[in-house]
Amino acid sequence: MTDDEIMAEGAKIAEERAQGKIISIDELCARLGITLETALALGAEEASRIHGRPMKIVQIDSVN
Repeated sequence: MTDDEIMAEGAKIAEERAQGKIISIDELCARLGITLETALALGAEEASRIHGRPMKIVQIDSVN
């Protein structure tokens, strides 16, 4: 996906969430074309930005 396509899909997802739809992490990853690991890393970066403290994923072990 291009950056513009990702931003457009993100806007659709935000609108759906505003309407009360619950979107699973699996669906989110599939719709944005990213892996779970990438989603978790992006979430950690966003949490760091919001809370003003460094947060990062140290290790991800497979749950399968």
